[in-house]
Amino acid sequence: MNKYGPVPHIKMPSRTWPDKVLSQSPIWCSVDLRDGNQALINPMTPDQKMRFFNMLVRTGFKEIEISFPAASKADYDFTRA
Repeated sequence: MNKYGPVPHIKMPSRTWPDKVLSQSPIWCSVDLRDGNQALINPMTPDQKMRFFNMLVRTGFKEIEISFPAASKADYDFTRA
């Protein structure tokens, strides 16, 4: 899938890292169920988290951080489910 083309290359001879070119798309990792959920005033229930997780999978995410199990019993239980 090539939805976006490469960015224009700008030559900068005084530095080396700007000359490096990405040859493939990055792998995106969703952290919504971990950082995003902890930031909410009312965190998601396990059922809401599972529905959100399934939506992320359907969207095509290959890497998903699901929780921080040491943060709470709810996160621990969700991680074990």
